[in-house]
Amino acid sequence: MKNRFRKPKAPENQKRDSGIDHFFLQLDQFIRAKISSNIQLELIFAVAFCLVLAFLSYNITFTMTRKVTLEQSISYEKGMDDIASSANDIAERMLNDLRYKKEEDITEEMRENARYPSENDPDKKQFNLDLAMNNLLRDFSRTSTLSLLVTDLEGTILYKTENVLEASVDIFSVIKSAYDIDYYRQDTFQEGSAGELIYVYPMNFLERDIYLIIKDTPIADIETTPIYSYNTSLAIFVGFLFFISGFLILTKNKMDYIQELSNTVRIISTGNLKHKAPVKGNDELTHLAKSINIMAEDIDKRIEEERNLEKTKQELITNVSHDLRTPLTSIIGYLGLAKSSTATPEQKADYITIAYAKSERLKELISELFEYTKLQSPDQKPQFTPVNLVDLLDQLIEEMIPMAEERSITLEKRIHEKNVFLQVDVPQIVRLFENLISNAIKYAHTNDPILIKVQNVGPDDYVTISIENTIDDISDEEIKKMFERFYRLEKSRSSETGGSGLGLAISESIVHLHEGKIYAEKIHDSRISIIVKLPVTPATEDNENSRIL
Repeated sequence: MKNRFRKPKAPENQKRDSGIDHFFLQLDQFIRAKISSNIQLELIFAVAFCLVLAFLSYNITFTMTRKVTLEQSISYEKGMDDIASSANDIAERMLNDLRYKKEEDITEEMRENARYPSENDPDKKQFNLDLAMNNLLRDFSRTSTLSLLVTDLEGTILYKTENVLEASVDIFSVIKSAYDIDYYRQDTFQEGSAGELIYVYPMNFLERDIYLIIKDTPIADIETTPIYSYNTSLAIFVGFLFFISGFLILTKNKMDYIQELSNTVRIISTGNLKHKAPVKGNDELTHLAKSINIMAEDIDKRIEEERNLEKTKQELITNVSHDLRTPLTSIIGYLGLAKSSTATPEQKADYITIAYAKSERLKELISELFEYTKLQSPDQKPQFTPVNLVDLLDQLIEEMIPMAEERSITLEKRIHEKNVFLQVDVPQIVRLFENLISNAIKYAHTNDPILIKVQNVGPDDYVTISIENTIDDISDEEIKKMFERFYRLEKSRSSETGGSGLGLAISESIVHLHEGKIYAEKIHDSRISIIVKLPVTPATEDNENSRIL
């Protein structure tokens, strides 16, 4: 009784076939991916495929244009071969057949090489010439007209077949005739007739020296030979046509893609840098299309930067003209008053003092303008050296204390690490923190302490420095504009503390040259913090020995 609950086993052949199919599928995907990612391989594949297509079309056309013509001719080759084979077999048997040798003349090697079992049978001996020759003719003659003679050395006939009429032969003439025949000459056999073939074998047979003479005339055969003719020119033309057609079809997509890229380059060359090259496939043309797009984007970006730079120059000229004209006008005005004859000596001294202060302010503005312009130049390359940020800030804070004390403000440090090493341009970094600390002192709204913090290095290998001071009411929109050129808060435009509007813009340029970040955060309504993030250099022996001069 069959077990109905037994689970059927999965056929092993099916599992094996699935594994093979999976292997060939992966191989096919691998080959396709390789070919599609390399134009050279694509062209090699296309040429190989077209060659196979051309070869097949050539062979099909070659076969279809074949014409067969039957040609008949008279041939004596088969008759000649039959006579030669019969003569050679009879002579070979007469020499080697053990039935025609005495027992004492037979060696073991001869017995081992015997062709027929009867050769080693003593009862099968045949020492009768007529009987032996009749048996040989019966066994080995392939023609019915074969003439056979056995003569002694003088030419006396010892044995002959019935179709031999001679009573004696001139053995030397027979030998000469046998050697004079050239069986393969065209004139050996005349058309409609055939010459007689003669074979002469000198040998010792039945203990007698004899000549075996075999003669016969070959029978003609009519041979029908098919003659094939082909239209080779047509086959070559068809194969070439299929090759060209197949190559054009296989490369059509690539040629169209090349034309698209050519059109894209032509459009971009007219100034339309927003136009994109189509990205198709994953071969060299695809990389070329991506490179064209990157090039166009880069050129467009550079042109946009040049436009912005030109716009910036225009704005800079406008702002500089205004900011330079104002103090210059004041200087000229006060100097004019000082020249006035109506001014008293005390008034002249006051006017000259004011003019000198305005000149100093003008000098400061020109210096900051020059510094900002220099930082914006593409040729400006920082000279990086290792420096300990903590030591640098300690020194700067000590230098800024007198300025802070003039406004009854204290500078507080909150540094969490002893050593923080950076690769920086020291004069630029000094200018950066001088700007930030002096701004914090000048624009502090109250006498609350200014906090200078250096936080622990973060996981992104950046150190964060923040400078926090009190402020009057400031909006978020004003905070966003703080780092723009010539931007000044309304409350900072007084003659006492009015700035050039370039300090924070210079600071931002310095930070960007050091691949860092700078931004402002409003802590609450009365305090603001300027935050700087700079990349940290791993500590080395050279860093440990670095000094701030």
